[in-house]
Amino acid sequence: MGVIKNIKGNKVFYRPQGFLDAQAVSEIITPVDINMMEKRGIKCVAVDFSKIISANMNAIRFLNDIFEMLYKKNIDCAVYNANNNIYNIFNNLKNCYFNYYENEEIMKIFCDEDYITEKPVFLCCMQDDQNKNMLIFNLVKKGITPAVVNSENDIGTDNAVVIKKSFISKIADRVSGIMKNGIIYFYFNGFLDVNISDMFDMEYYRRNLLIGFKVFVFDMNNVKGMNIHAVRFLSKLGVEAAEYGALLAIIGLSKKNIQQKLIEDLEAVGFVFFENEKEFLESEDYKEAINSSSMIYKKSRKITKDFVKILPFFVNATISTIEMMTGVKATKEPPNIKEVNVDTSREDLVASSIGFYGDLDGALILIFTEKLSRAISKILVGEEYTTKEEMVDMVGEFANIIVGNVKLELDRHDIEINLTLPKVFDKLEQLQNIVINKQGIEVKFYFDGEEFYFYLTR
Repeated sequence: MGVIKNIKGNKVFYRPQGFLDAQAVSEIITPVDINMMEKRGIKCVAVDFSKIISANMNAIRFLNDIFEMLYKKNIDCAVYNANNNIYNIFNNLKNCYFNYYENEEIMKIFCDEDYITEKPVFLCCMQDDQNKNMLIFNLVKKGITPAVVNSENDIGTDNAVVIKKSFISKIADRVSGIMKNGIIYFYFNGFLDVNISDMFDMEYYRRNLLIGFKVFVFDMNNVKGMNIHAVRFLSKLGVEAAEYGALLAIIGLSKKNIQQKLIEDLEAVGFVFFENEKEFLESEDYKEAINSSSMIYKKSRKITKDFVKILPFFVNATISTIEMMTGVKATKEPPNIKEVNVDTSREDLVASSIGFYGDLDGALILIFTEKLSRAISKILVGEEYTTKEEMVDMVGEFANIIVGNVKLELDRHDIEINLTLPKVFDKLEQLQNIVINKQGIEVKFYFDGEEFYFYLTR
């Protein structure tokens, strides 16, 4: 295989040619290259796929392994100009350790600090909201505010940079559920037996309880049946949900192939059954759970030295993200270990919490003013939100960006964490219920006089 290599400042550009298999990958970026990168302080590696005719999955996985190695050495990696078949392989990788850009100009916008485009930039037809917002965030870092459109017909000019297929590495996004309208959904298939414990991310479920989610839906439209082992496992979930005052609903389950005694066992631990989602959303059980203000008293776990050590990663990512989005420099007070304090009398505050677990576990809580949230909204969606639903979506995506950036830094230091989805609180009484008597590390920021409270708690 022929490989053209070009070094420009602290970046290395590769342009391989021909068919890409595992052997060919080993010839693109060699151990000698990696040693050179470390000595020269290389910060970015970009591989142009325009001359690659085809590639197999083993080659892409091997290349991704090399990118992971470089990532741990604080070297960012990118691929660009891949054909559709190779692009589809990228999307089938479990964890990508590289960003993908659909052409060289887009790659330069993101990877070359000396490159400045005079063209307007559009994000077009993107279904993945988190990827869209990460692209927006990285463009804003470059001083570019893109327009978001749903059709190329909305662009209105031929002289534009149109981003449709590019993606930012998703190693920061390892969640196991789907959230819709403040509800966590889990989807089950086939026959449920003793293996359900291996299929279900128990710690993820517990973290979502911890940060304040009150409603969980188990979609079992595609479940053919279950045995006593599955019921015993689900019963454990019911018991834990009861401790937090949360509702567990099963929808779409055909009961004809399940013993009545097993159904009764699930009902005994708090599961409620509905034929479909519409029936559930119209039920009194759902309305009562959403409006419930039942208190959650959970004893605070000890703040350890290892927990304190990760504080700078969270604080720095929070400050840099908000500064980038608002253009306002932050001031902050010294951190304190204290009881989490929520001023429920303030109606101008919004909050979000995200759980994390893995090498370390805990929760991040962000509390900030509505004025600041509106400034962030202008960057994320191009305009201020007008409804409660838009505000909840925006605050959730903002929290995702912060914790995603934290996770990237933790990965570089070989600290692995997984994340829950963000829980947004438009009324702080709801947040108060989950932080009562909890100790946390508090850092208070100010952005142009606007207050921003940051807590790490366990």
